Amino acid sequence: MNKYHNIMRRFLTVLIASSFTCIIASSAFVWSKNSQANDRIKLPDIGNTSNIIISGELEKKLGKAFLRSIRLRVPLSNDQEINDYAQQLGDRVAKFSEQPDRQFNFFVVQDDRINAFAGPDANIGLNTGLILAAESESELASVVAHEIGHVTQQHLQRAIESASQMSMPSAAAMLAAVVLGVTVPGVGPAAVLAVQAGQVQQQINFTRSHEAEADRVGVQNLAAAGFDPRSMPIFFGRLQTATTQYGQKIPEILLTHPAPASRISDTAARAEKFPYKQVEDSQDFRLIRMKIRVNKHPQNLTGELINALKDESTQGITKIKEAARYGLALALMKDRQFEKARDILSTLTEQNPTQLHYLTALALNEYRDNKPQQSLALLDQGKQRFPQSRAVNLLYAMVLLHNGKPQQALTNLNEDLQNYEPTPNVYDLLSIAYGQVNNPVRGFQYKAEYFYSLGLTKDAIIQLEQALRAANNNFYLSSQIENRINQLQAELRAPKLL
Repeated sequence: MNKYHNIMRRFLTVLIASSFTCIIASSAFVWSKNSQANDRIKLPDIGNTSNIIISGELEKKLGKAFLRSIRLRVPLSNDQEINDYAQQLGDRVAKFSEQPDRQFNFFVVQDDRINAFAGPDANIGLNTGLILAAESESELASVVAHEIGHVTQQHLQRAIESASQMSMPSAAAMLAAVVLGVTVPGVGPAAVLAVQAGQVQQQINFTRSHEAEADRVGVQNLAAAGFDPRSMPIFFGRLQTATTQYGQKIPEILLTHPAPASRISDTAARAEKFPYKQVEDSQDFRLIRMKIRVNKHPQNLTGELINALKDESTQGITKIKEAARYGLALALMKDRQFEKARDILSTLTEQNPTQLHYLTALALNEYRDNKPQQSLALLDQGKQRFPQSRAVNLLYAMVLLHNGKPQQALTNLNEDLQNYEPTPNVYDLLSIAYGQVNNPVRGFQYKAEYFYSLGLTKDAIIQLEQALRAANNNFYLSSQIENRINQLQAELRAPKLL
């Protein structure tokens, strides 16, 4: 038991101090006066993964366990359009990073706090509060670029080398707790903060070094991806100014990691080395922000939101007015005023045949208004117009299932399994689909994976035990299910942190 306590203490000392989770952290560094904007920054050689104790295979396992722990603690967005946008934005920036061929996974956390964080195996989370706080797409991209910098500079790998000596669930649980700023059952504050005074100062310096690296590579990658690099200091400065001059609620990231003026001035100095160009926001950025805004608005105040969006839909340039009309339609749908929502969305869809958000919103409106045939017809159009859209594919599968067409739904879901890492939503839909085609074994197996992906291992085992009973002594199926049960039971028996 002492062995795990000592390992965990060492792990936390490094991990907490590295503070890769926050966007705005205390840092101090000096830009080279002779540096040219179009030169890639020469960073210290920190070695490749073969020189680091934690292997690529272990990082992948830890990354999956990390995601399960995150899902267990905070609600992640189940809206595939929102998650698709985060992935597309992240991929655009990552393509110009130091690891352009690496597969990043971007996801959205339903949390009003302004924050973002990077986890193992290039998992990067963005809070909905951050997306709403960004006044331009370049500002949002600047935070994404910063977090990508933490990944490509292997800050997290260096901080969790000792994870190879811990049980996987324990390492992932503590890692998730630290990035989210929450507690882990059974681990008191004293255990988390038990570090020597000398070690604290040493690790603060380590943090500043990491933040400096993430800022430097973030600014240059932001510019290379076609965004405004000046958006990084602008966003940081606006958050700080809002809290000091106007008395607004202090963002979560500023409470624990105040941003000194040097951080803002240094990123501004770096950004000024790039030629100025005006960068227009994408319509997807406007529509996703509008969707998040409507989703988070209290149901009992929907009337106020509808009135506000009616006013907004008459102001600004065409694309901004269109975004407000889209938001108005979503608010009307939320208020079950389907006919009014239909009129707006039909017009938007006709005027913008290449914009999938309008078409999927119209299909969802028909589905909620109990018009399944119209909804399915629209989604069939969507599949033809946007064959690469995961959001269209999964919405189509859901509507097919709810209208008694499981075989067609399975075609869509199996297509998703071939192209993407499955999410809890996909596992859940697969479970329903196999139940509808009278294949209870597969249904229970996918329901088990659904619970397991949410960090609910005991519930997953219960589903697998039901699958085992439904297998009716089928040797192959029974062996497969028993092996999976043994794997999950082994995780439950793994040594705890303390």
